[in-house]
Amino acid sequence: MKIDWGDGSIKEVDGDISQEVHEYSDVGEFTVKVSNIKTFAASVDNTIWYNTTSQNNYTFKALVNLNKAVTTIRNNAFRGCSGLTSVTIGNGVTSIGNYAFYYCSGLTSITIGNGVTSIGHDAFYHCSRLTSITIPDSVTSIGDWAFLGCSGLTSVTIPNSMTSIGAGVFSDCSGLTSVTIPDSVTSIGGSAFYGCSWLTSVNITDIAKWCSISFSNYAANPLYYAHNLYLNGSLVEDLAIPDSVTSIGNYAFRSCSGLTSVTIPAGVTSIGQFAFSGCSGLTSVTIPDSVTSIGSYAFSGCSGLTSVTIPDSVTSISDEAFFGCSGLTSVTIGNSVTSIGGSAFSDCSGLTSVTFDGTTVPTGSYSCFYDTSSLNDVYMMNIDVSMVQDQLNSNISNWELGVNGDGTYHTVTIHCMNGKVVIDPTPSGSSS
Repeated sequence: MKIDWGDGSIKEVDGDISQEVHEYSDVGEFTVKVSNIKTFAASVDNTIWYNTTSQNNYTFKALVNLNKAVTTIRNNAFRGCSGLTSVTIGNGVTSIGNYAFYYCSGLTSITIGNGVTSIGHDAFYHCSRLTSITIPDSVTSIGDWAFLGCSGLTSVTIPNSMTSIGAGVFSDCSGLTSVTIPDSVTSIGGSAFYGCSWLTSVNITDIAKWCSISFSNYAANPLYYAHNLYLNGSLVEDLAIPDSVTSIGNYAFRSCSGLTSVTIPAGVTSIGQFAFSGCSGLTSVTIPDSVTSIGSYAFSGCSGLTSVTIPDSVTSISDEAFFGCSGLTSVTIGNSVTSIGGSAFSDCSGLTSVTFDGTTVPTGSYSCFYDTSSLNDVYMMNIDVSMVQDQLNSNISNWELGVNGDGTYHTVTIHCMNGKVVIDPTPSGSSS
């Protein structure tokens, strides 16, 4: 059998052409034929366009080597080449186009040259047999969904040249167990790690940089699945946020169940949405007087927390901020809090007492204390009992004090500076 490579080169083979490789010395257009049976490859024009076919039981499983004359792998270049098993991309190539290796389900290894600066969206979509990939430091951008469905990948190291990771880049990489995020990354797109359910570790080198990353949603942060954060190779359990940090971003430590304690420095002014949500191993947190806002769901699901003090600097507690903190037994709310968001302390089944340090009753959104079945006492020792009574049928009734999640009720006593009010939330009950 003969292979005519279309550039004047002809090779005799014994019939097995599954691993035949040819490098073109110049960029041009070539037509490749095998024993005049069938044309199976198209043209080369600063890239290689490749199509597999089978004829007389021969299947072309090409080992493709892009030579130095190629500078760009164009969009869809090898799309659907399921017979492709290995790819080596030379240092002369600067970009890998959109869908370039889309659904190359037989691809097991790829070497990306140091000249590549960009990887297009969906470039390696569902290359399910790809087990490892080294992204060189030359790469500055990776398009959305670039490695979606690469279920064979077990570990990924993002190079220091990257500042952002696109949406869904590693989505459904179900075999991924470890990921390393460099200090250079400032944003990660939505669902970048969605479905990476086998992740066990996230590796970083700078906590301050990690706190400032903009995560688009919960699945943008690999911690949601990994649960364990490693700083310079050591598991982070007792977290001390560096003094240089002024805000803790949304989702920063979501579901980091390996955390047991958190100390937040005096320079921090805001704690973002879902910042520590699902940190079930967290037993203590120190919130400094510098914090003015606590985001929605910031500590929701922190079932190991036993007590929380909201500092005087905080003016509002957002919706569901401490929702589902079932281990919480006591809460002290600072004197500047004027509003409490919906379900802020809902489902805190272990909560027995709440103390308000302020001189006015905060505005409480609906259900802010719903299903706190152990809560018997609320202390408002700086507030006149008449002020509490004035708000029983309006503001305080929205709190759903004494209303349990199973449809039952219990009485709650509000202790004031000169008396007390007993709330009986049953439909036939009354407050006095």
